[in-house]
Amino acid sequence: MNLSVSTPRNAHQTSHRTTHRLSINAPADLVFSMLRDASHWPYLDGLTVYSERVSGDDATHELRTSVVSNGALSSSHSWRVFDAASHRAEFQQLDLEPPLLQLGGDWEIRPTDGPSVVTLNHGFEVDDEHLAERINQIIEDYSRRELEALRASCERLSVLLQHHAPQGQPAARSITEPIAGPATQAAAEPSTQPAAQEA
Repeated sequence: MNLSVSTPRNAHQTSHRTTHRLSINAPADLVFSMLRDASHWPYLDGLTVYSERVSGDDATHELRTSVVSNGALSSSHSWRVFDAASHRAEFQQLDLEPPLLQLGGDWEIRPTDGPSVVTLNHGFEVDDEHLAERINQIIEDYSRRELEALRASCERLSVLLQHHAPQGQPAARSITEPIAGPATQAAAEPSTQPAAQEA
């Protein structure tokens, strides 16, 4: 299920796109699970102070998050769609306010013989192109922070799972379901600031 938000376009509106990529030393299944179950973010990522799935299921759901960025609290409301077979996720921001007309993007986790390669794309439109560069910089800054927080969380959990796995069993690679538990339940699109949040 894809959620599209239609907004009137004029000749001066331009679509903007950013791409960020990072290698994470953890199995793709684990990284995907951490992204899908955002309830762990306040415990692990150092950015999120609140995260709640308010409707939907593991495949498609509505998410609300709040983060602290640049000393200010910012909230996000988004719709997320997950494809476990391809390790992909799409997100679309809801309840946008000017100057943003549209904000969304996608995550892709690519398994390799070594670390998993994680790509985060954002696309946005604004009603004032003079503000596009400022919003782009907000997205650039938060995307880097979000990917680094994801890397640290996944690599830490991967090490713990390997340490406690039965001898000879690669436990971390067996994770295909969302992680559960009050302190490890598995958001910049981010969640991010209004101009960068996905979640």
